[in-house]
Amino acid sequence: MTDARPAPLSRLLNAEEPSAREACWADFVSAYSRLILHVAREMGGEHDAAMDRYAFVLEQLRRDDCRRLRSYVADGRSEFSTWLVVVAQRLCRDHLRHRYGRMRHPESDPATYDDEWAARRRLVDLIGAEVDLSSLSDEGRDDPESTVRVADVYSALEFALAELEGRDRLLIKLRYEDDVPMPEVAGLLGFPTRFHAYRRLKDVLSALRRALERQGIEEAAP
Repeated sequence: MTDARPAPLSRLLNAEEPSAREACWADFVSAYSRLILHVAREMGGEHDAAMDRYAFVLEQLRRDDCRRLRSYVADGRSEFSTWLVVVAQRLCRDHLRHRYGRMRHPESDPATYDDEWAARRRLVDLIGAEVDLSSLSDEGRDDPESTVRVADVYSALEFALAELEGRDRLLIKLRYEDDVPMPEVAGLLGFPTRFHAYRRLKDVLSALRRALERQGIEEAAP
């Protein structure tokens, strides 16, 4: 049977000796490096961020004896380069989730606590929960009752955020913690336009508001 896969891919997947695999991998990277770099750069950010994504894609393509590459089927319905673009885009988004997907606990990094505190205040405000935002002020932290209230709100919000899908958590983090502009957020997360990203953001904020209400965070007093 004729191997319909591109020659660099076919040689890589058919190589048996370690030295031959190394050489074939180098040939594969040489053949498709420009395409993968293009995808990594399209996701936005500075040069170093794009190069991190590029390296991550290569690492994942080679992982488990090139498992992802072996899943490609040369059935004539799509070119390998088209398939590779889709896979590289997904991997770049995975890289973003690995990097930003988990929210830090407020006690885990005291140096950035004030910034995260401010981000939570903005988020609670935008969610529209009827909490007393003055209790989230810096001055209120010394008052025992306010401190308890703040802890309740923060804990409820962290729980609600943890219940979100990874992509939605990343959407919230990029927009409200990292202050990334919505057009860039849309590109990073693969939304067709920024309007689609705004629509999803509105839905996620509504879901967070309902989650807080289920936890009793709906009035100024605890």
